[in-house]
Amino acid sequence: MSAGASARFSCAVISTLAMLASPAAAQRISLSPTIGVYIPTSELVKAASGEEFKQEVALAVGGRLGLNFGPRFGVVTSVSYVPSSLRFNFNENETTTDANLLFGTVRANFQVIPYTSPVWLGLNAGASLVKRGGEAYESLEDKTETGGVVGATVGLNLGGFMSFYVAAEDYIYGTSFADAGTPEEEKTQNDIQLAVGFGVPLNK
Repeated sequence: MSAGASARFSCAVISTLAMLASPAAAQRISLSPTIGVYIPTSELVKAASGEEFKQEVALAVGGRLGLNFGPRFGVVTSVSYVPSSLRFNFNENETTTDANLLFGTVRANFQVIPYTSPVWLGLNAGASLVKRGGEAYESLEDKTETGGVVGATVGLNLGGFMSFYVAAEDYIYGTSFADAGTPEEEKTQNDIQLAVGFGVPLNK
């Protein structure tokens, strides 16, 4: 994705939030700081010559903004930053290089068990944007990919609409590399993020 396309995606997210944050919806806005772990499930690139490039498991920090339209339906946006490394493996020799990730999402959310219950369960799905940075990706022409995301969240109602929750999310997107020293190929990547957080109501 080009820089212009990334900017248009960001503007679209901001515009969507602005439209949704009407007086009727504002009373159901919640903000959630999160911390968790990022888990890549496969090699980023595995070349025929035996070279392997894989993102390392790392800490993920971020936050969520939720807009709920009743006890069952809502919209969730999230951002998470992963200060990871890229591991290069060739002929049993390994090196690691700084390679951070920034994830952004916009998702529809359905509460299988509503927030008002002592224990609640939500399922969500939507669009994701993955931005790569750091020394490992300096030479890439396109550092941004878009794809989908699906997830589930289990929460504990702490009273006053505040809650503690555990979330699992699967980011599904295509990776492509245009670096002269890297095989130019595209494949489907699955990245898992597990997180815990506190939902804080901005307006009861």
